Amino acid sequence: MPAKDRRHYGGDYHARSKALRAAAYADPSARCWRCGLTMAEFVASFPRRRSEWHADHVVPGDRLSPLRPAHASCNTSEGARNSHGTGMNPSRRWY
Repeated sequence: MPAKDRRHYGGDYHARSKALRAAAYADPSARCWRCGLTMAEFVASFPRRRSEWHADHVVPGDRLSPLRPAHASCNTSEGARNSHGTGMNPSRRWY
């Protein structure tokens, strides 16, 4: 398996990601852009899934793409689907 291409984490990604995640943690009304749930709703619905915020690229692999808050599970499951060639549909709920 080839090494993952990490170019989309270059530039100012780390600063933008840190600021976005801090804002999502600070705002209880923040919603995941993939599933539409707040963190409290997510934890209540899926108590065994990872309850942390990720900064998710709107356009996968594009380092200049806007970032939006996403639950860790939403982000990683979409990344797995996308890497397997099934495409990306941000409006599709995975649960």
